[in-house]
Amino acid sequence: MPPRPPGITQPPWSTMFPAQVVAIVSAIVGGAPFARSLTPLPTNRASVSFPQLDPDDPAWVAELGEIPLLTPDTSEYEVAVSKLAGTILISVESIEDTDFPVTQQTEQILRDTFSHKLDRDFIGGTGPHPTPTGILAVADEVTGADWLAAVIMAKAEIATAGGEASHVAFSPNTIGDLEGTRDEIGHQLYPDAGTQFGGLETVSAVSATQPVVYDSSRLWMAIRRDFQADFSRETSEAWNRYAQSLRIVGRFALAAPLPSRSVRKLKVEPARTAARAKA
Repeated sequence: MPPRPPGITQPPWSTMFPAQVVAIVSAIVGGAPFARSLTPLPTNRASVSFPQLDPDDPAWVAELGEIPLLTPDTSEYEVAVSKLAGTILISVESIEDTDFPVTQQTEQILRDTFSHKLDRDFIGGTGPHPTPTGILAVADEVTGADWLAAVIMAKAEIATAGGEASHVAFSPNTIGDLEGTRDEIGHQLYPDAGTQFGGLETVSAVSATQPVVYDSSRLWMAIRRDFQADFSRETSEAWNRYAQSLRIVGRFALAAPLPSRSVRKLKVEPARTAARAKA
């Protein structure tokens, strides 16, 4: 499966935000590989909630038999959106210099700051609110003799629970190690690890210090539609530095309603192989 292109590529997204902020939203989400791979959930609410249904509620019903009502479990899942905000300064000289790629440089700054923060805390955040609780905090762990064995086990566990794994998130260092792994005669074992591994699409995420296998259709990136990006030369910081300020305020949440069906974090214990061989 080819890697997902950067930016917000789902057609409806362009209509979810004011035209003046679409490029900024796209730059931030597009620069956050893990967040970008999740299912987008635009919202106007301060939190998003998911009813927890009992999968045993449906029944085989005879003719004229009573149809059971699918009622939400008492453990409804709800997560509040968190405000991610900051201001950057853009010098007036760079704005007025037609040879300087100010748009590209601004997008790079957004990726280095906002995108990095979004991905870091969606993966490894530990709360409390407003810091998100990341996916590593809610995922069960599986252990394998190597990364491939761990990925296969994670896929099996997710499928058994009712999900379908679609992605595996590795750090760039882990991807490099996989691509450098060779057999006895020097051939690469995983030359395509940067794009796919174990039948899953690879997500290269710096913050994935512990690899994660997940079903992206069951993990959500909630984002408020009132995303703001305001330019001003009148703030004291901008005025004093002959610059223009760009204040960004976005509200995001990672929603993982049923992590047992959607995600596993991976661990490798090579010693298990030796122990098995001795046995």
